[in-house]
Amino acid sequence: MSYVRDNGLARARKRRERRSIAILVFCALLVLGAIVFAATFISSPSKQSGPCPNETVSSAPPESASFTLNVYNASGSKGAAATAAEALRTHGFRMGAVGNDPYQHSEDGVGEVRFGPDGAALAKRYVATLVPGAKLVQDGRDGNSVDVVVGSSFPTIAAAPASPSPSPVCK
Repeated sequence: MSYVRDNGLARARKRRERRSIAILVFCALLVLGAIVFAATFISSPSKQSGPCPNETVSSAPPESASFTLNVYNASGSKGAAATAAEALRTHGFRMGAVGNDPYQHSEDGVGEVRFGPDGAALAKRYVATLVPGAKLVQDGRDGNSVDVVVGSSFPTIAAAPASPSPSPVCK
């Protein structure tokens, strides 16, 4: 029987080859994992996690516009209430009074959304979402009417789209 004797260099060379192969396999798996991870972001919206990109927060008024929306100007610029009222009308609100602020306040900020106890939920859900930055003010009124008071920094309200565009099915 004869034994093959290895010197230390041959064993070191084999260890280095095994280590190199292990590192190459690890890198290949890492690259494959990165490709699969990136593919999930490039795939169709129905395969993405999270909310559907075409889903929007409901800012439309309730069916049949169950409350009256009054728009008042407290900014000092002429026609601000009428412009805001027209934009809000396109969102389906039932418009009431449009004119100067009956409290004769001057608003330097965005403005106010005024409501009574019955209109608090309606004001917060439907009106405040369209007028970001407006102060919510509960006054002592009866009924569920809501007032929008236009201030000097009142944002431009975009008109509602004429008809909803078809959106992909999101699950």
